Amino acid sequence: MASCALNSQAFAQSAVEARATSVRGRVSISGNGRNSVVLLQGTVLGPGDVVDTGADGRIVIDLSDGSQVVVFPNSRLVFGDYRNASSLRELLQIVVGRIRVKINHFQGKPNPYRIKSPTASIAVRGTKFEVAVKSRGETRVTVTEGAVEVSSLRDPSHPLLAEPKRGVMVRPDSTVDFFISETLSPGGGEPSDKANAAKGRTDDEDIASRSAGNIYEQAIGNVFGGGRRPQASRFVAFPDAYLDSVDNPAYAAGFTNAEGRLYFLPSFGLSNTIGDRARDRLGLSDPRSLDYALIPEATVFVPVRKLRSVFGVKIARLNTSVRSLTVQEDASLSSTLFPDDTTGLSVRNGSAAGRVTDSSLFFARRFGARDQTSIGFSIEHFSLRGSLDETATQRDITNFSITESRSSRSEANRTRLTFGFVNDFGRVKLGGFFRRSFNHGGSFDNFHTINDAPVQNDFLRASSNSSEVGFKARWSLSRRIYIGMEGGWLVAHRFEDIHRSVIVDSSENTTTRRTTVGVGLGLILSPRTILSFDVAGGLIRSAGDRTENATSKLLESKLGHTDYLSFHVALQKDLWSKLFASTSLMSIGKLRTNDLRLYPDRLGRILDRAGVFAPSGRSSDLFANFYSNYGLGWRFKPNFMFEYIFSTDYGETASRQSLLLRYNFDIRRR
Repeated sequence: MASCALNSQAFAQSAVEARATSVRGRVSISGNGRNSVVLLQGTVLGPGDVVDTGADGRIVIDLSDGSQVVVFPNSRLVFGDYRNASSLRELLQIVVGRIRVKINHFQGKPNPYRIKSPTASIAVRGTKFEVAVKSRGETRVTVTEGAVEVSSLRDPSHPLLAEPKRGVMVRPDSTVDFFISETLSPGGGEPSDKANAAKGRTDDEDIASRSAGNIYEQAIGNVFGGGRRPQASRFVAFPDAYLDSVDNPAYAAGFTNAEGRLYFLPSFGLSNTIGDRARDRLGLSDPRSLDYALIPEATVFVPVRKLRSVFGVKIARLNTSVRSLTVQEDASLSSTLFPDDTTGLSVRNGSAAGRVTDSSLFFARRFGARDQTSIGFSIEHFSLRGSLDETATQRDITNFSITESRSSRSEANRTRLTFGFVNDFGRVKLGGFFRRSFNHGGSFDNFHTINDAPVQNDFLRASSNSSEVGFKARWSLSRRIYIGMEGGWLVAHRFEDIHRSVIVDSSENTTTRRTTVGVGLGLILSPRTILSFDVAGGLIRSAGDRTENATSKLLESKLGHTDYLSFHVALQKDLWSKLFASTSLMSIGKLRTNDLRLYPDRLGRILDRAGVFAPSGRSSDLFANFYSNYGLGWRFKPNFMFEYIFSTDYGETASRQSLLLRYNFDIRRR
């Protein structure tokens, strides 16, 4: 009986047949002493047959044991003796191109096959995987299910095991190494952004930066930025008691009456990032990216004359929502399941929401015979709660697609203490402050899937602290000419505990130093026209190291240098007794230089924190951003005004429409 069973199994294995069940585009077959001819659907493929696919060619080959091979465009493969019943049947050799393979378990038992490339031998026993071979022989094996043993043809004694999310690469020099086979990072993510930066971003790739995921990541990053963002100057020459007091609480001593200010600022942005051809292809009527924000804010200051003191409070609430749909045709596909330089359709559909609460308490006291000196103290608490749901799909010209879905939540908390002083020298008022900030929070995946298969959830915990000193001085040259100057120096330290599926668990420490100086000129051209001009410049220096948690090995060392210069000009003019118009233009130019050094982790991989191969060395970028506001307003009363504001950054993101209601009230008069 045992002998009969073995003979039956050997017969069944020898009866395996490979047949072309689907042929699209130009596909040819040659070999076995025949010239190249068109391969037709239904053709049985045997040992020695050579299959070539053209630029638009694609073929599906089904084996009678339930296995399947999909051959993509610009590929060439040679079939081996897959009918042989030995322990490892030679299925095929892929000379160049890309194939996707599913090996079925034969009669519920291991079904051993071998696939070869010019540099690698791939042994499988029932799994799903892809093999991509470049023209010079470099071979990449990516597994979506099961495991594959990969070895170099020159040194088969040291194989590596390719598993989901950890592929194996065999180079032309026969070295074998792991690489991260994460497909894409739709959450704004860093992997796609850094990969694009390494390749050189295109206009189409810039569209992706407008997605909900990127806006979500930027909102979190701004809290923990630690001084890495340039600080521009605006309206430095003109005083505003409320804004000055928020920046330096000693200015609050200037309030002599109990008064307050109410803001209400709804705004929204709307952009169409999909062309007519893509809209028709996807069957969408009018796909757009939409985001809105709603900001109510109240500030109140109450003086206590007997104490020569002022107490104040500010409460602000921000609710935001972003819905985005961006489509890029002929985009570079970033998934490792696609060969390098593969282009196709990239679709990102997401929504992000945020809830921010910002509250502050102020205390200021006057000193001196003329109350010319004041000191102040404030404490601020800021909290952010965010959520993100996003789906990203990449599809090549053969309609093979990778879809990644992610849902995550985030939180950020900041406590900021500020001590300030102000001295009035008559025509000159000088103020200074010291500020200390403490931040903590993180982002956490709720679920993460690739083609509906669960993927390990990512999370990141971050904390930072900073110390800042700053000054502001104003003086008047005449009744119509005012000058202002401000500056500051900040030192920030940030720590991140990073748990990403694309890299080993690691920690990053970064120190940032920022120096800024700005000057402003204010001109009252007439009782109905005001002009403001500001210029500021600064230096930002940062240094950071990332280490592996398990071994404390150094993985990444970064030095960043940013020099920036900003210009701001604004004009406000009364058009009628109550009607006014305003316009402003701001430009920020940056020269950014980064020095990066990467080191291998315990698996021998050299990856940055995004899980991509980034070349070590120095890189520099010089770029400028422009922003404008155009407003038209109406003063119902001297203390109550309404303004419509149109904001644009000239194509970087969607333009915004805002409605500003501002009401100042005097409690004493009531």
